[in-house]
Amino acid sequence: MRFEISIVKRKKYLNIRVNEGVTSDLFKEFIEETANNSNQSGINKFLFDLRHAPNQTSPIVYYNFIYDKSRKLGFKPGSKHALLVSLENRNDYGFVETVLLNAGYQGKIFTDENDAIEWIEK
Repeated sequence: MRFEISIVKRKKYLNIRVNEGVTSDLFKEFIEETANNSNQSGINKFLFDLRHAPNQTSPIVYYNFIYDKSRKLGFKPGSKHALLVSLENRNDYGFVETVLLNAGYQGKIFTDENDAIEWIEK
């Protein structure tokens, strides 16, 4: 599977695990599916596990999608978006964190899974 979406047992957040490089098509696909799951479950906290997903998407794609489409899909202002990345890919995803914050979401990059879970569950 290119990506997997699940609700954690405590039903506090959605866990989105991406298993291959993030192209613009894959990004749009898993974000739309995440929005559908969020709308159905009422959960507005997200842990995007991108440790095995090198970034292959340009910053402009992220910018346009987050600003133009995310609210239409149902993402709520102030919702939490933890980006769990490998150390090698941290810089490649830094722009996404900035765009999330500027667009009115809570976004933060992590390289440690426990830190990400602790932040997302607050």
